[in-house]
Amino acid sequence: MSFKSKCYLVYGFAPAGTRAIEANASLNNWIGNKELGKIIYHEHFATKPLGGLAVFEVNEQSELDALRSEPLTEASHLYGWTLSYHPLTHSTNTDKFIYQTQYTLSSYRDVKMDYQLESE
Repeated sequence: MSFKSKCYLVYGFAPAGTRAIEANASLNNWIGNKELGKIIYHEHFATKPLGGLAVFEVNEQSELDALRSEPLTEASHLYGWTLSYHPLTHSTNTDKFIYQTQYTLSSYRDVKMDYQLESE
């Protein structure tokens, strides 16, 4: 079976006692790891529990494996964090993630954006 590209939402919480500046730096450093796939979105949590979320475009099994296993190593910037991973339904790549954002704003809040998928 061939690997199917997909976007993954990863969110997590820093260990108790972590300061906001440390949690933010840890997430920023972690998403810079190119072995995890292409980072297309991230944000930090403003209140406790501290942590954040990231959306990655994952195109190879090795990227998915790294995404899930890298935080388990002591050298990881997110070592000790509690993480959850969720494949997304409509967002199978970066363009479709952006398009889904546009669709949601347009359909549910009547906010128009002018983003076109390259393939269309």
